[in-house]
Amino acid sequence: MINRKITILGPEGTNLYILLQFMLFSVISWFTLFSSIESIEFETTNILSRQIVFSLIGLIVFFLTTYLSIENLYNLIYSFFILSVSVLIGLLFTTPILGVRRWYDLEPIGLPIFIQPSEFSKIILVLFLAKILSQKSYKLIAVLGVLINLLLIFIQPDLGTTMLLLIVTSFMFFMSDIKLRSAVLGLLAFFLLFFIFLEMSFIGDYQISRIIDFFSGDDFSQKQSRLSISSGGLFGTYFTNSQITEVFVPVQTTDFIFSLYSRNFGFLGGLFLLSLWILFFFRVNRIIKLTQIEFEKYLLSGLLILLGVQIFINLLTILGFIPLTGIPFPLLSLGGSSIFSTAIIFGLINRVFIENNIVV
Repeated sequence: MINRKITILGPEGTNLYILLQFMLFSVISWFTLFSSIESIEFETTNILSRQIVFSLIGLIVFFLTTYLSIENLYNLIYSFFILSVSVLIGLLFTTPILGVRRWYDLEPIGLPIFIQPSEFSKIILVLFLAKILSQKSYKLIAVLGVLINLLLIFIQPDLGTTMLLLIVTSFMFFMSDIKLRSAVLGLLAFFLLFFIFLEMSFIGDYQISRIIDFFSGDDFSQKQSRLSISSGGLFGTYFTNSQITEVFVPVQTTDFIFSLYSRNFGFLGGLFLLSLWILFFFRVNRIIKLTQIEFEKYLLSGLLILLGVQIFINLLTILGFIPLTGIPFPLLSLGGSSIFSTAIIFGLINRVFIENNIVV
């Protein structure tokens, strides 16, 4: 239980900076897709309209999350965790899409979209760990909870998200006073399961080929991504109207969206976007320092690490420093699940700001 008198300010107490930051990132995504109509070879108008709809729904999700008090959220965490695990288990019984079981197809109920539960389970796992670690007890439950989530995501298979969560949860464990032995044993247990399931062929052939292509230097997508980024030069092709040869990049609206953005807006555009994120991280870090509630410190730290590591992995992937992971760039990549989950993160940050009346 969080013992604190809470003053509910409602949406009028929203941190304008957090809201504008969310909207600005969304608009940048729209311009990235709009400015690349000729370089995307399939229904670009439909893609752009879908992204705009996803962003607007994300804005609604942001405000709905803001309405939920931290006290109520805290009391619902275990229920959310059980729901998350149940939904991930349910994926095991779905029809594979592109050879994996990562999405629920909602078209049978009249919604022409796919929902990726792991995008939301990431946040729920951070909430779960924040509650457990702030209680300074039941640390074994925390380790088991992490392993259950990692295992269910791993066998979809989704190696990228598994490694992302492993990094995030490791950071959260080492932020706490949890015994190092427990954390290390938990991580070792995960790696043991990792190699067991590798032997059992839960990792698809295409994932193994990605790793082989990376170490052999033959990955086509990453080569094209680097060419696309370099072709943008300093100022990009959008504002300079440069007539250069198109560079085809696979899945350039999702995993490789930053290379598409850099091609159109150049090195300075890429620097501008990353600077906005860095500024956002500094402001959230200020909220972390000013809040007096330990649960909120763990929560915001975990969410900040989640966003930061996700961006870092995406950049390392498109530059060819690590094998392909399938990790999207927050609010820039095309995709409803990614946008909605990021909107929840922004809403949670805004809720902490409201309840603490913090000026950042």
